[in-house]
Amino acid sequence: MNHSLNPRIYVLTFTSFVMLSSEFIVAGLLPQIAASLQITVGSAGALVTAFALGMGISAPLIAAFTHKVSMRALLIWACVALFLGNTVCAMTDNFPILLAGRALGGVGVAIFWTNATVAAAALSTANTQSLAISRVLIGISIASVVGVPLGKWVSDAWTWEHAMGLMAGLSALALVLVIGWVRPPEGERTQAQENLLGRLSVIWKRDIALALLSYLLMFAGIMTVFSFLATLLTRHTGFPAAQVTLVLALYGVADIVGNLLLAKRVPNPLDGMFKRVLLTLAVAVIGVSVFGASLWLVPLFVAAAGFCHAGASMMNGMDVIRRAGADAKIVNSVNVAAINVGIMLGAMCGGLVTDHIGIQYVGYLAGVFVLLAWAIRMQLQPVRAVE
Repeated sequence: MNHSLNPRIYVLTFTSFVMLSSEFIVAGLLPQIAASLQITVGSAGALVTAFALGMGISAPLIAAFTHKVSMRALLIWACVALFLGNTVCAMTDNFPILLAGRALGGVGVAIFWTNATVAAAALSTANTQSLAISRVLIGISIASVVGVPLGKWVSDAWTWEHAMGLMAGLSALALVLVIGWVRPPEGERTQAQENLLGRLSVIWKRDIALALLSYLLMFAGIMTVFSFLATLLTRHTGFPAAQVTLVLALYGVADIVGNLLLAKRVPNPLDGMFKRVLLTLAVAVIGVSVFGASLWLVPLFVAAAGFCHAGASMMNGMDVIRRAGADAKIVNSVNVAAINVGIMLGAMCGGLVTDHIGIQYVGYLAGVFVLLAWAIRMQLQPVRAVE
């Protein structure tokens, strides 16, 4: 049996790094963008929401109407859309145009995530599919430790527009690599239902619908904290700008460690571990608020949140494929939409808390979201992977 990983998977890893760096970079730039545009940080948080809105609306539509388009073509178009969106953001300081550029980038990331894990599975043997998916998802972790802090460093050294220009350049490189290297086998076409409602009907199955709701709430909790983490560390904890970058990098390092440690330890079924990770994540994000004024303790809870983020994201991808079976692509597209509704919810609610109650309370709100996700997963039937 072949247990080696197809090296083309790592092109998808790099592309996921670029996609998620582009999505999350704004979280580290909100104070600079707000100051430059003379708006509040909470209002600037709409740039996070716009990206998530572009993803959330487009993902199920893309899957529903492009089911006959090859994964290779869709991955190429994902990179094109992201490049154009990042380029628009790098070339303007007009807020409505910035919102449009972010939404276009979100469409690109939606196309990518609708197809990336399915493409990774298609490029792998049955023995390496879980590892391949984890390697694609580790791009998210690398984005946290390299992409987001690098973007903040560029913004601190020059301007936030330069940071967005960096993302445009990386998007162009990802496009070239995908064109040159990624050719996932499409396999035989199944007799997919031509009716749109028929293709989407699978998401109304009880356990799939509840699982999707749990993913939504889980990512709402993660993004409630992550979107405003740089602001909390600066305004409440009192870290100088250079140390904020280090704490953001610590989150990413913990994310990578979590991915590497958990990738080969996910049980079958994975539900017990998933619930434990969610409970630990809830403690971590609440701890960010409880100990938010401590220069020594808050980084520990930030690191714990990063570690749990990796585990939750990886098991989310595996859980979708296991629960959906032959309907994985359409369910994964709705999963992308659900995650981004959660991101929008977290960004909006976090912005309201930041502007009207206090930045130090965002962790409590995040904890409520994550605990609701845990409570829903308690209602799900465990699902085993096909051996």
